[in-house]
Amino acid sequence: MTQPDPVPDRIDAETFFARPDIYPVEFAPGQVNLVPMTRETYRRSIFTDPGRIVPAGPRAWQVPTERLLAEFESRGPVQRPIFFIFHIAHCGSTLLARALDLPDRTLVIREPFTLRQLAADAAAGGVPTDPAVWKRCLALTSALLGRRYTDEQVVIVKANVPVNFILDPLLALNPDCAGVALYAGFEDYLLSVLKTPMHRRWVLNVCQQVAGGIRATPGLGEVDAAALEPPRAAACLWLAQMLRLRSVTASHERIRSLDCRLLFERPQSVLPAAMELADADLPVSEAEAIAGGELFRRHAKDPGRQFDSAARDRELASLAERMAPEVDSARSWIMSTGAWDGAPVPMEPALL
Repeated sequence: MTQPDPVPDRIDAETFFARPDIYPVEFAPGQVNLVPMTRETYRRSIFTDPGRIVPAGPRAWQVPTERLLAEFESRGPVQRPIFFIFHIAHCGSTLLARALDLPDRTLVIREPFTLRQLAADAAAGGVPTDPAVWKRCLALTSALLGRRYTDEQVVIVKANVPVNFILDPLLALNPDCAGVALYAGFEDYLLSVLKTPMHRRWVLNVCQQVAGGIRATPGLGEVDAAALEPPRAAACLWLAQMLRLRSVTASHERIRSLDCRLLFERPQSVLPAAMELADADLPVSEAEAIAGGELFRRHAKDPGRQFDSAARDRELASLAERMAPEVDSARSWIMSTGAWDGAPVPMEPALL
């Protein structure tokens, strides 16, 4: 039986860049905020932003950013391989990340906030506020995300929307990485992100945050995403991300596309394929047990709520009937940009 990890009570400079016991939870003005973590608290943290991370204890540290960067650069730690889950949001990424959270075999880090901060800084105006410092912080963040408890452990990082707009510099730091580009089709995506007023506010907020990244996407240079109403903003956000992910899957052999419907309908096939891509093993019997277990019968972000693939299909069917005019209007607008002709957006190679 594996013994619980001790909770770190100090920063050990000799192990900090090799083990994930102390986690950089956010960049604050002039400093990096750090918290203690264990394998169990990573597992319990459905997200790792400052408001939702589950640290291993009340102790926290604040280290000057320049001091941490200087220490990192003087030591020159090696970037360890990472398995990324890139996704367009509202397409099962939390479910996939939780399903691949296998004790002692994987270390799953869900939506690291430092990576999101750097991505949002670059995507807001199309370029980082301070490119030189940004590049150094990205290298530091990527290396820290690659730390693991054992050499055999696979690190899985579930990113979030802004990260799709910094894929090139991120992957340049991770030449040995693998991962999936998880997506939903146009109509399913629009129905999912427009179904409530809260979701619509999310769309508008994200479009404003990544407006520069959208403009920098080939074919969308004339689009002011921050000025669009929700249906068109959702269509624009979907297309910008799909174009970015399609470019990555085309140029990185070990990043495979994954239609979220396959995850919902055939998890027993998706999970072993993902682990094989990550150079790890998941026996078919174990994958079938996960696919048939409680995880796939409940809402990934709200485990207290019953929500399986059939419930998802019923919800989408109901939304499709109610929101058909908005979806049609959004489709007409997006086709008018000339960046999409209405056909399915191919992304090769695919995981399945």
